[in-house]
Amino acid sequence: MAAGPLNLPASGEWPIWSVVALCCVFAQILKVVMYSITGKKLSFAIAAQGHGLPSLPATLLSCLLVSVIAREGWRSTEAAFALVFAVIVVHDTVKLSDMADRQRAVLWRLLAGTIGSGPVRRGMADALDPRAHHPFHVVTGLVLGALFALAFVSARH
Repeated sequence: MAAGPLNLPASGEWPIWSVVALCCVFAQILKVVMYSITGKKLSFAIAAQGHGLPSLPATLLSCLLVSVIAREGWRSTEAAFALVFAVIVVHDTVKLSDMADRQRAVLWRLLAGTIGSGPVRRGMADALDPRAHHPFHVVTGLVLGALFALAFVSARH
């Protein structure tokens, strides 16, 4: 294994699991930075959430898919499994998030109308915010994961 700068492996020698793990960490750091800038306060709590911009499941699965295709080839069993898994999860993320958004909206309206004003009400309403996950977040996650994988995994020649 040839070492690059800082004794890190060369780009094509990173294990797939480590590329995916680094991609997830990068996505969550990016999420904290973006939400902290837009909220004008540092918010580490967003790092524990999979939803938001970018979508963590979409980022993880697109990074995994591109990494496997780059290493094993498009016709490999691993690539087929990763593709099917990614399609199912991303489809469910988009479809089920729509249903969950409707349920959150109803609960949010109930909480906003029944609980008195104050930090508890605001915290509960924010947790049930119906604008939590959008297809744009999923698409952004897919693009981010794919680009991250391409940066770390070199294709077989």
